[in-house]
Amino acid sequence: MAIAYFCKNTSFDMDGREYQLNQEITMGIWQAQEVRTSRIHEFSIQALQQHYADGKLVFMEDAEKAAKTKEAFKEKPKKISHQTESAEWEKAKIRRMYVKAVEHLPCTAALMKAAIEEVWKKLNKDKSETEVDKAPNWTTVSRWKKKYLTNGKDAFALVDAHHHKGNRNDRYDTEVMHIVSDCIDKIYLQRERKTIEDTTEEAVVMVVRENKQRVKSEQLPLPTRRLITRLISLIPAFDRCAARYGRIAANRLYRSKTKHLITKKALESAEIDHTKLDLFVIDDGSHIPLGRPWLTICIDSHTRCILGIYIGFEPPSYLTVGKCLKHAFLPKTNLQKQFPSIRNTWDAHGVMEQLFVDNGLEFHSISLEKACFAFGVEIIYTPRKTPWFKGKIERFNRSINDGVSHGIAGTTFSNIFEKDDYDPSKHAVVTLSTLRLIIHKWIADYYHQKPHRSLDQQTPAVVWTSSINPEDIALAHNPAELDMLLGKAVEDKKVTHKGIEINNLLYNSPELMKLRRQYGEDLTVEIRVDESDIGHMYVILKDHQGYIEVPALNHEYANGMTLWLHNICRSYAKKHFKKVDVYSYALAKTEIREIIENELKLKRKKSNAKVARYNDTNQQSAAKSGAAKVARIRNKKPVISANLNKPVIAKVRPSYAPIIDQRT
Repeated sequence: MAIAYFCKNTSFDMDGREYQLNQEITMGIWQAQEVRTSRIHEFSIQALQQHYADGKLVFMEDAEKAAKTKEAFKEKPKKISHQTESAEWEKAKIRRMYVKAVEHLPCTAALMKAAIEEVWKKLNKDKSETEVDKAPNWTTVSRWKKKYLTNGKDAFALVDAHHHKGNRNDRYDTEVMHIVSDCIDKIYLQRERKTIEDTTEEAVVMVVRENKQRVKSEQLPLPTRRLITRLISLIPAFDRCAARYGRIAANRLYRSKTKHLITKKALESAEIDHTKLDLFVIDDGSHIPLGRPWLTICIDSHTRCILGIYIGFEPPSYLTVGKCLKHAFLPKTNLQKQFPSIRNTWDAHGVMEQLFVDNGLEFHSISLEKACFAFGVEIIYTPRKTPWFKGKIERFNRSINDGVSHGIAGTTFSNIFEKDDYDPSKHAVVTLSTLRLIIHKWIADYYHQKPHRSLDQQTPAVVWTSSINPEDIALAHNPAELDMLLGKAVEDKKVTHKGIEINNLLYNSPELMKLRRQYGEDLTVEIRVDESDIGHMYVILKDHQGYIEVPALNHEYANGMTLWLHNICRSYAKKHFKKVDVYSYALAKTEIREIIENELKLKRKKSNAKVARYNDTNQQSAAKSGAAKVARIRNKKPVISANLNKPVIAKVRPSYAPIIDQRT
């Protein structure tokens, strides 16, 4: 840092224009000449000082001193670096003492030697600190003095500039540099990620070809690996990474954290995402491998508590998101009843204010938007390919994979180089029921009870309890309506005399026909379909006056069946029976069940996630329908009743409120 004065011939930049002070015409009034136009201006010293204090006036290098320095040193003054080692800085301070002693003396040997001798004697009083053997020559001190004054009395100018020593001129011709630059662009900065050696070989070949067309006296020098390495190092690291690995990888590697989401309470924001566990799961009864399960997780941003999870073999979809949100909204009061070995309670639950999601297709759906709108949840989409914008859930995904999957027999190892001789199809010994117990116990008894670094070494469970009261937790108005509100939304379905047809199934009820008689034959309604149970659907009444539950006409077939299993039956019936009626669906369902049972009896050592999904949904259907329904479907052709006067369970429910606040 140099110093300057408001005096004659001082140059400064003000408001983008360069001025030079000529003379002080009256007390406190200076005459300044604009360098570019030679126009004369008058400024008061107070105005100049005010512009300087506001940062609008910056002093420039003295032109006369720069010219004298250039003549003396035959080069332009070097840029001074303010980053130096402590030993070099100690030397610079000693040199400054000599310079300050002769600063106002004329450059004569007699006067300068006497001043230098006095400084040397003063420094040698404490020999242990300075260890100065002899005083510097007066010519050396004179050179230090010129450098010090030229740089505006900046002490850093006295530091040794060893990095400026040596030959600074380029040793290669311009043609060679152009050839090398082209080779770097074509060979090194490509997605194939070739090496520096490949780039050097290509550059040598190109220069040799060029030399064959030149006379002997105009031959170009061959480039070396050192030259290629130096030129590559001059390319910004971000540009190198973007060229060789892609811009997404470069953004991920060189990302910068400039903003941070600050939360003040629980349920202020939450993050949701999916992960595929590095674990093979086997069936509880047959012990055949079922595949790797998907885990959908919702985490609270403030407390790091897990609000809800969903374990299944279905790929990420709105169904898995809806099931996870339902688990997050509801209290986990039956946790110890379902898993008696879990010691701690799972208190985290409730409706969050903001939900951070990525750009997966399951999150870009009108169903999720309407469901979140009904509960007052704001959906925030993170930028594409930027997982660090929801880093809490991403970090938890890795933690649960490390804590639950890895180290347990059955893990698949996400890194193929860590597999060695491990065969997951032979070592898969974790049953589905055991996996569910492990995950719930790991979250409730380990993760929630372990001190968290980002929570000042407090546990998530303690932070949850201290940051929110039970009466402050936002809850859904009616838990029975969650399946309806979180169902898949389908708009503008026309109501005919047959009812509503969706997924090749008919749904009808007296209440639905009453709506048609009231609003006309062109009535279109909005419906919600619970993909985990297509035995019924929900029709949203106009002006949000409530909803009605409309059952499927073939209730015996559809009750408890998932939409995924229904599509399997449709495909099977179309392929084998060439029919698409309800009876063919029921027959296909029976035959698929028999195929699955035979498959389980074989106990083949192979992964079959579809078998697991079918078994899971089949068990749910059996629990709802009972063994008698299965027997009737197998032995009797189902009859579709068209009598709408027959009593059907379809009650008109009152309008729902998204969130209820019970505080007084």
